[in-house]
Amino acid sequence: MGNTIGHILISYDINRSHTEVKRKLEEKGYLDHFKYHGASKTYYLPNTTLWHTKMSSSQALEDLKSVCQMYSVVLEKAVAVKASEFIAI
Repeated sequence: MGNTIGHILISYDINRSHTEVKRKLEEKGYLDHFKYHGASKTYYLPNTTLWHTKMSSSQALEDLKSVCQMYSVVLEKAVAVKASEFIAI
């Protein structure tokens, strides 16, 4: 379950070190923003929501758990889903 590679959206709640966790996930290729093809506007996701272009949902959760463990952060809850269509305001 969750092994299909594609666009993955991951959202999480942690107890502290939000900036450090997000920065480390961004180093692994996760993004907090996107643009529609041909558009100039950049859309930013909510603070603890990221996406990746080539990842499985299972691997995304493993990455998040690993980073949280690295910083001794409590991962309160998280969800990772395959996301094939984005729309934003």
